[in-house]
Amino acid sequence: GADLIGDMGGLHSFMDWDRGILTDSGGFQMVSLLKLANITEEGVRFESPHDSRQMLLTPEESIRLQNRIGADIIMALDDVVSSTLTGPRVEEAMHRTLRWIDRCIKAHSHPDEQNLFGIVQGGLDARLRDLCLEGMIARDLPGYAIGGLSGGEEKAAFWRIVHQCTSALPFHKPRYLM
Repeated sequence: GADLIGDMGGLHSFMDWDRGILTDSGGFQMVSLLKLANITEEGVRFESPHDSRQMLLTPEESIRLQNRIGADIIMALDDVVSSTLTGPRVEEAMHRTLRWIDRCIKAHSHPDEQNLFGIVQGGLDARLRDLCLEGMIARDLPGYAIGGLSGGEEKAAFWRIVHQCTSALPFHKPRYLM
């Protein structure tokens, strides 16, 4: 996988592409493969849908893989929950996302070559979004993503959260609506 692509000179060489490349952390699999995944503070343990093999994706491993393949913009591993979920799990995921960004920052071995984006979480809860925005902005990352949307919420709620996040994120840094 990642080591083979890295040995071939990275994604740019492998794809013969001289423009920007963005990679995702693998966090979306927490939602899409929830029946096969167990989320803990350590990371996400997956059961392969192909051979039932256990795999662990930690914030550090996610960053190591993305560093190895040489993407220009790499996403931090975040704790993703469905946008329609409410209650304590949403707050747990938001706080874990902030703890995991620190682990991602520490693990990032090419900060001068690759831009690490933090992902703002908090579901449809404005208070949780504000807490996550404050935490991400305090870390002064090269860019930010707005995550945890497009999961079945009403369009009005979607646009309310997008407006809240874009209004608070630094204007001079890239923003990515996932």
